[in-house]
This record gives sequence, C-alpha cells and structure tokens, in this order.
Amino acid sequence: MHNGTEAAGHIKKKYEYFLDDIKSTEDFVKYSATKSKMSGRYYKIHCGNESPIKSRDWLLIELKAYRNSQD
Repeated sequence: MHNGTEAAGHIKKKYEYFLDDIKSTEDFVKYSATKSKMSGRYYKIHCGNESPIKSRDWLLIELKAYRNSQD
C-alpha cells in the first residue's frame, strides 16, 4: 500500500516509459495505471471506508463522470 504521492510518482514513471504507446486517456489507464508489469497484480484504490476498487475501474468511472460534466 502506498500513499498518494508515492503512487503518483510510480504512475508518472510508467507514463514516461509508455509515452510512445499512449494516444488517449484510456491508453494511459491501460498502460500506466492498471497493474504491475512485474507482478501482474492489479492496482487498487482505497477511499476511506469503502471497499478497495481496481484503479482501472475507478479511473474510468471518474473519467466518464468528468466527461459527462463537460457536456
């Protein structure tokens, strides 16, 4: 488990590594923020007392909400 600063730093490094493959926000989630390439384990988001959720699912839900708010 990592705090937000540590997690963001890790995701940034992965983003920089996969930059040539990322063409969309969904690509960013797929390549940088879904799971560990080394262990294959999915990243999870822990929000307060809620059950952990896969980062991919949380990010795509938030992205959809953001896009809907821009319409």
